[in-house]
Order: sequence, then C-alpha cells, then structure tokens
Amino acid sequence: MLRSICARVLIVGAFSVLPLAAQRVPNTMPAPPAGSQPIPESATANGYGGADLYGGYSIGVGDILDIRVADEDAVTGRYQVDQNGQIVMPLLKGGIHAAGLTTFELSKQLQNDLKEQQILREPAVTVFIVRGMSQNATVLGAVARPGIYPLEQPTSLLELFSRAGGVQPTAGKEIIVTHKADTTGNAGSPAATPQSITIDLPTLMAGKDPSLNIMAKQGDVITVSTAPVVFVVGAVLHPGAFTVQGSKMEMTVLQAVAMAEGTVPTAKLSQAVIVRQSANSSAHEEIPIDLGKVYKGKDTDKVLMANDILFVPQSGFKAGMRRVADVAVQAAGQVAGYGMGIRLGQGF
Repeated sequence: MLRSICARVLIVGAFSVLPLAAQRVPNTMPAPPAGSQPIPESATANGYGGADLYGGYSIGVGDILDIRVADEDAVTGRYQVDQNGQIVMPLLKGGIHAAGLTTFELSKQLQNDLKEQQILREPAVTVFIVRGMSQNATVLGAVARPGIYPLEQPTSLLELFSRAGGVQPTAGKEIIVTHKADTTGNAGSPAATPQSITIDLPTLMAGKDPSLNIMAKQGDVITVSTAPVVFVVGAVLHPGAFTVQGSKMEMTVLQAVAMAEGTVPTAKLSQAVIVRQSANSSAHEEIPIDLGKVYKGKDTDKVLMANDILFVPQSGFKAGMRRVADVAVQAAGQVAGYGMGIRLGQGF
C-alpha cells in the first residue's frame, strides 16, 4: 500500500515540474572554451552597470553587448565584440559574428543558433548595446555644424543632416559616404580599404528616391560636397558670392553680373577684370574683359572658374600702388566674411 502511494506522488511530481523543463533540451555540448564567459557586472566599473541600454542599433567592434536569454543563466550576460567582429558565448559553438548587424538581427541569429544546436527549443533572446561605445558617424562639408555624431539609434542620412543643422546653400550636387574599412579578415590578408558610394544630393533632398536615404553605419564619414563659388564685386548693385549650380555647373561673366543684379551707372565697363588663382603659384592672374563689348556681343562671354573674382571698377578708379588683383581679393574677402552672404546661382 505504501509503495503504491509513493508511486502516485512521484508521478504527480513529475507532471508538476514538466512545464518548467519543457523549453530546455538536454545539453550535449562540450564545455565552453576558456575566455568565453560573459563580462561580469563588476568589470563595468565605468558606469556600465547602471548605464542605459539601447536596442535596434548597428553593432561595432569594441561594443559591449547586454544579451539576455530567458531561462538560460549560463548564456545571459555581457560580451564585448572582439577585433574580428565576433563574440564567444558559453554553450554555443565557435565565434558568433556580430559587427555590422543590428541588435535585432543578432537576437534573431542567436535564437536560430540556440534552436539548431539543440540548447533551447523556443529561445527568447534580447540584445542591447551598452551606451558609450563605438557608435558614431562623422559629417563633413557643406552643413551648418560639421562634426562627430553618435548613432544612438538607426539613423538615416537626412536625420544626420538635421542634427548637423541642415545642408548649407553652398552645397554641391554630391554626397560621398565612406564606409569604414572591413578589418574582420585574416591577419595576413592585405589591408582593407574604405568603400565609398556617391549619392545625388538634389534627388535625396527632393525625396524622389527613398532608397538614397540610407542608414549611417558605425565609423561612416559623410561628406557633403561644396558647389563652386564665384565672386562679383565692385560697381555692381549687389556684390556677393554666388554658388554655381544647375545641370552644367558653370557660370559665364554675363550670368554672374545678372546674379549681382547688374552694374551701377558709374561702372567702368571697359576695365573689368577677372582675378584668378594661378595654377602654378599662390599669385593671382588678371584677365581683362570689356563688359561693354560683351554686352553688345562683340566679345566672348567667358566662362568663370571656381573661386574666380569678377571685379567691375568705378569710373575714375585708380589702383595706385596696389594691383587690381589685391583690391579685388580684399573686396571678395569682405563679401564672404562680413554678411554680404552667399547666394545661389540659377540653373543655367
């Protein structure tokens, strides 16, 4: 009778613990290799133990990951991504590639690995990045506030430009996105070179092709090109610096004068000068141009180069001991530096 009662207790007890053990599969894996233990909380003395955690972001080399696996304390913990872009975890075979994945992608990969290696049947895995590690991108060129910006969440190009104060009126037509070189190859392989892609800025800003608004990656250098600028100074209505935009990316003398809204009545048109940086030295060369003849079609309407200065003197102007180029350069510097502004050229 006593034996029968004991048997019934054992059967009932087995059924009572079955739901708790149903998710675990008997562990037949070899012992984890040395050095594969999670980073202990005590090792994060710089504040990581109480730091904010962020999910959904791109993982980079050097990041510390907070990986939580439900009902599996042997795997749950903090791991640092090594120089090969991998993490090593107890119970799982070999290294697990993490760099370049988002935390969501790594979570899904770990779930698949735990199932395929028969460690858990229905694993629940969450992955977070401990704040303060390697996630950032650099924005350079024609933006209001160039600098280094943290990627604390998946961040698109337009979002980065917004954080950088917006694209400047002097921006050109191209964005160069340079991805960090892949250093996850073999130690003996040739050094990897950064990979660059070019994106058309007007198309991106117009929203005509959403695929151009790519997500920034860790270590990206994003450069907004600067459009060519020409200066028109002297006896014109509105001296200024004008960006050369449009399909041809060029501006002629008459177009530049039109951007400055024409010359004043006292302008000495016959003695206008194009001041251009010499290709062979730091000196400036002076190219005389008779605007009166150009207006009448009797002389060539020359194409200006980037950073050219078109100087139209007043009637009676005398340079004296100073070269005309020096006067023009000084006037252009005042235009650029004292609020006269940089205006957009039209699409010529």
